[in-house]
Amino acid sequence: MYDLMNSIVGYVEASLAILFSLSPEQLALLLWPFLLLSVPRFVLTEIFALYQAQRAEPEEKKLFRQRLQINPPLVTVLLPGYNECTTLETTVLSLREQSYPNLEIVVVNDGSTDGMGEVGRKLANRGWVRYFEHKMRGGKSSAANFALNAARGEYVVICDADSTFDSDSIWHLLVEFYRPEVAAVAGNLRVRNADANLLTRLQAMQYVFSIGVGRRVSAMLGILFIVSGAFGALRRSTLLATGGWETGPGEDGDVTVKTRVAGGDVAFAPEAMCMTDAPDAWWPYYRQQLRWNRSMIRFHVRKYGWLFNPFRRPFDVRNLIANLDTVVYQLVLSITYPIYTVWLYLNHNDIFYPMMLVVLMLYTVINYLHFIVALALSERPWVDLKMFPYIPLYGLFMGFYLRVVRLIAYADEYLLRTSYHESYVPEHVQKQSRMYDPW
Repeated sequence: MYDLMNSIVGYVEASLAILFSLSPEQLALLLWPFLLLSVPRFVLTEIFALYQAQRAEPEEKKLFRQRLQINPPLVTVLLPGYNECTTLETTVLSLREQSYPNLEIVVVNDGSTDGMGEVGRKLANRGWVRYFEHKMRGGKSSAANFALNAARGEYVVICDADSTFDSDSIWHLLVEFYRPEVAAVAGNLRVRNADANLLTRLQAMQYVFSIGVGRRVSAMLGILFIVSGAFGALRRSTLLATGGWETGPGEDGDVTVKTRVAGGDVAFAPEAMCMTDAPDAWWPYYRQQLRWNRSMIRFHVRKYGWLFNPFRRPFDVRNLIANLDTVVYQLVLSITYPIYTVWLYLNHNDIFYPMMLVVLMLYTVINYLHFIVALALSERPWVDLKMFPYIPLYGLFMGFYLRVVRLIAYADEYLLRTSYHESYVPEHVQKQSRMYDPW
């Protein structure tokens, strides 16, 4: 072990020596993806996140909160679920513990085969929920739309039937509607089983960075493009006007874009906390990421590619920037990195491996800075401190593993349109959607 450590230290020292022997121009040429694509985004994210944290609460928001406390409107919580018999009651109990006083909970059992129906009927008999049941599974969108039609609230909260929430989460969601133009509010998500193993710890870091910090910044800039189906709120009038949730994976992103195209703004409520379990094994996580990332091609490139066209109405420069940000950061950057790697290997083979190590070290430094900002903004700093030792592994996880998975998903969707055959949505529903899908 001692010899191995010495070898690693020696290699790092040799790599740094190569780095310091290069001129600034040579370094810029060799590190162009890092300098041109990653650093500006990270730096701007940190600046905007810290700026947002220092801003005083607007007076309009305080007045809106007071009006809500005097006359709280009815909020309908939609709980579409499939085979959630072991988690449904816990989720309902968590919702009943909310401090917001005027809630109704609508549960739709989407053709479950595990006894979820018995749990749902028991909860309905207690008067805790309004319960509906589909005999044949139709997918989450189908169940969510059914629940929407049954909803009576002015605002609708959509969440998964295997989640739990901080007691003030609904309040924090609703207060963000203080601006009349806000049509949807994204909640904050945390990994509940972060301590299960290394994979769940890495996902917990991903949630803190990309959701806790990233969505805060996107909302402040007016370019937030996602209200997660795991926890978010929308005006019921907007949902009905835009047709609700459409069939297919990525339905939460799709309904958010429809909301924005209809003229609504999307806010983020960092204190509206939802706890959810992340996959604790690599194969389920791989499949989940394939499904999530296929929606990049299906929606952002195919269906909503027209947002890049300034001559098509309705055109909104913020929607153009939001879609551009999503496509560049996820699609273009994922494609650029292997191109850069091959270019570096073919043209600078003598320093290829030291440069790869240098790139990893630079990303590690950036991730630690990102972590410090996330910690400063965190409502659970002592919990997040556990992530500190894993930052170097997070760079490998995001920079290498997840980029490969994304490339596989993008190629798979672009060439084979696999999302139209995804088992996440039953085949009879997918078949019907394919008949009417122009994309």
